[in-house]
Amino acid sequence: MFPISSDGVIEDPWIFLEQDGFLLADIPILEGNEHPQNSVKKRPRKAPTSAGVEENSSDSKKTAHRFTEKQRRQEMTTLYASLRSLLPLEYIKGKRAVSDHMDQAANYINDMKKKIEEMKRRRESLRNVAGTAAEAQNQTSNATDYCVKINVFTDGVEILISSSLNKDCFPLSMVLSDLLNRQLHVINCVSTRGQRCYLHKIHIQLNNSTSIDVAELQERLVDLLQLA
Repeated sequence: MFPISSDGVIEDPWIFLEQDGFLLADIPILEGNEHPQNSVKKRPRKAPTSAGVEENSSDSKKTAHRFTEKQRRQEMTTLYASLRSLLPLEYIKGKRAVSDHMDQAANYINDMKKKIEEMKRRRESLRNVAGTAAEAQNQTSNATDYCVKINVFTDGVEILISSSLNKDCFPLSMVLSDLLNRQLHVINCVSTRGQRCYLHKIHIQLNNSTSIDVAELQERLVDLLQLA
């Protein structure tokens, strides 16, 4: 205990200084501007290396590539399904592979091109026959009232006969009888009325053993119609 006077003041200050010296001796002296909180060292952050940056970039590229490839496959699947729905059943029946569907699609396109070309030829033939019949109608009364044209196609022969609207009837039975006598296989016969003439179309199917002289048949039909 320190001696204290009645007014609360310490009587012997040396005792206080000695006590302070004892207390101060236990406290470590800090040099310069050091602070206790700065005495604790912090672990430095590890700077990112170039190898880590390259690895992240490579992962991003792989992810983008996988996404693009997945999207491409989905689009191709949709296109294959659309192509398969457009092909007739006889072209893809029994074929499941995509490569087979592609081959059959090419075959289907080629077949359609051939049919279109054949239809164009038939259309031109009909126009020519109609034009010839119109010209024949404007000629003298001694001219023939019939016009015959024969077209040869891959599946057979097509006979086009135009007749004037002034004719009351067309001797169809006579024409068909003559064709049957020649052992020609008649598939169908269609007659239509146009603005200037009647048009009769007879389709004949040919096999490998059947031969036909188109010029001779055409001349024969013209003579037959003139006698009718």
